Amino acid sequence: MSSVPVLKLENVSKLYDGATPFLALDNINFEIAKGEFVAITGPSGSGKSTMLHLLGCLDRPSKGEIYIAGRPISRMSDNQVADIRRDELGFVFQAFNLAPTLTVFQNVELPMMIKNVPKAEREKEARRNLAAVGLASKLNNMPSQLSGGEKQRVAIARALANRPKIILADEPTGNLDSKSSRLVMDQIEALCRDRGITIILITHEHNLAVDADRIIHLKDGRIESDMRKKSQFRRLMK
Repeated sequence: MSSVPVLKLENVSKLYDGATPFLALDNINFEIAKGEFVAITGPSGSGKSTMLHLLGCLDRPSKGEIYIAGRPISRMSDNQVADIRRDELGFVFQAFNLAPTLTVFQNVELPMMIKNVPKAEREKEARRNLAAVGLASKLNNMPSQLSGGEKQRVAIARALANRPKIILADEPTGNLDSKSSRLVMDQIEALCRDRGITIILITHEHNLAVDADRIIHLKDGRIESDMRKKSQFRRLMK
């Protein structure tokens, strides 16, 4: 186990100002190791969405510090934080968020184009990732020609494009039937295990959370419980 966690929250709070100030997260502390599969759960209003925005560097805490691979986010410029989002994090959302006018291949290639990855390298990586999610035959299809499960698998391939250290999956099966949901979650987990990527799953679905190595349950902006499976604890301690 690496001595530096891939992600660490230290006394993190998030206060939304306004006519009625709202403390969405209150003094959150936890560490996540490389390769862990962590589910963050909780009822509506528990702070899950705020947590997602902070972990994804889409917002900053009101108090405390977030470290990614030992680097404190609060000391970074907006451009440096944008680089972290691009290079270190991959996102899989409930709504797929595929560009409708781009082919499957172009959707997966897009993050690498933004990063100025050479053409030959990004084509190889896009093909590799689409093959990994079972869509090698759909390279030239448009998103409108895909099923919901296939769209989410394209989103997984896109999230892996820049070889992130962390995948943030926000209710990734919310728009899918049970069979497609199982396939998508199995692929996310298998690909991340194979590549040593940390998975953080934001979900209210118990049947998805139980697949995780560890479940952090939020209630009223605080950690109510943080449970790690014994098998995962033993693996991390080796």
